[in-house]
Amino acid sequence: MSSELPPLDTARHIRYWQRCFRSVLPHHYVTNDSIRLTLGFFIVAALDILSSPSSYSEPPRDPIKASLITLDDRKRLRAWVLSLQHPHGGFCGSPHHVLPGQYTTKWDAVNKVESARDPVNANIAATYFALLLLGILADGDGSNAFEGVHQIKTLRWLKRLQRDDGSFGEIIDEDGYVGGGRDMRYCYLAATIRWALGGAVEGEVEDIDVDALVAHIRRGQTFDGGMGETSAHESHAGYVYCAVAALSLLDLAKPDAATQPNRYLDAGIPSVPALVHFLACRQFDYVGEDEDNQDSESDNHPLPDLSSINLSDDTPQIAGFNGRLNKVADTCYNWWVCGTLSMLGEGSVVERGPARRFILEKTQHIIGGFAKHPGGPPDVYHAYLGLAALATMAAAEGDGKKEEGLGRFDPRLCVGAEAAERIAKARQALISAAVATGPGKDESEDHDWGFYTDKIKQDLDWDETQKLMARWEAKWRAEGKVPAHEMDKWNPYHPPDLDDLDGEVV
Repeated sequence: MSSELPPLDTARHIRYWQRCFRSVLPHHYVTNDSIRLTLGFFIVAALDILSSPSSYSEPPRDPIKASLITLDDRKRLRAWVLSLQHPHGGFCGSPHHVLPGQYTTKWDAVNKVESARDPVNANIAATYFALLLLGILADGDGSNAFEGVHQIKTLRWLKRLQRDDGSFGEIIDEDGYVGGGRDMRYCYLAATIRWALGGAVEGEVEDIDVDALVAHIRRGQTFDGGMGETSAHESHAGYVYCAVAALSLLDLAKPDAATQPNRYLDAGIPSVPALVHFLACRQFDYVGEDEDNQDSESDNHPLPDLSSINLSDDTPQIAGFNGRLNKVADTCYNWWVCGTLSMLGEGSVVERGPARRFILEKTQHIIGGFAKHPGGPPDVYHAYLGLAALATMAAAEGDGKKEEGLGRFDPRLCVGAEAAERIAKARQALISAAVATGPGKDESEDHDWGFYTDKIKQDLDWDETQKLMARWEAKWRAEGKVPAHEMDKWNPYHPPDLDDLDGEVV
């Protein structure tokens, strides 16, 4: 590697991520407690890519011992992730969203089935990160990564998140309404969950409407070649990645993936050349900040001084990426753009050298990690995607090239290649189990539904709990309060003392 392209200081980044892992995050993250699972993913996934077998010049004899994530940590974190699983499918984003059993399940007397009392606590993003984390933390070949995951319940929950127009939302509320946007992020999350849990082989009863999803994505390409929520919305490089990755995973899940590798990708992107052009245009010369210029508007729309460019000078310039037209360079867009181009086999259309210099010289922080913009503090989101971008850009040069100190990377799942292989093994284990037991059969389901239902009610002390809840709701209504709102205020670990109702409500 030339002196103009210095190597990544992996030791600095390892120290940064170990601090994030072993100590308390800075106070700035307090407001992000609802996405604690997401923060955990970035930290664990970064440690994984920095110590996976392919990150070493010589593969270690014992990958687990060589990993920065110890076996004890893997077991502990795996148990933590599974503790965030909602009993009716999906995962919650934080321990504070996990309620005790008597507050998560209610009895539908009309249909004589159990249903979720708190459906909004499970969300699609948390479920995506949970499944990827379980794959990263798995030992061996990963076949047992999804043991304990409610596969069928989660696939049924995922199906209910899809709207009639093919789009996906983030949550389902108490009335069955699908909340959240309709953009490409949720399409990607849904496609990943479906692929990981083997939804394609569970049949139409459990599977999503793939054709409707592809049609929704197709309607998102804009006049400039990018992707928006619809063709009338502003295009965005992040949406482009999510759209392409979603279609790629839909293709990967097909039984005939080997013979028709790009069926959904071709159907879901009206013009791939226009999309590649949009992505290539996201890279631009970074000119730095002019200390004498206090005009924030011009700072946000930097233009290079063309008169200073020497065409005979082969020294790489510094080039960043933005996600939308007229926006400043941002570390994460190195990943969103290069990750997408990698999936399309077009990684060579952008210059690795100038992009690499932007990350290493402008946004890399002295304590490790990467910032969003030059001069800013590092954060776990941009620090992880900076590593992802470096690994992906190196692989795009072909001939087995890789970023020194980083492992191989899977652009579809945004995790290390070895972790992606473990997730694929876990998926195959679920598919093999489905073949043995029959599609649509959850291992947690009992053959005698009546017996299983009675057991649930007995475990939850159902009748008594329902009486107590009815008394609380009556008390709140008498006070002019909305019971659903009052429930949201409860601390699940310190619920109200139901004995206080004695003598108050009859």
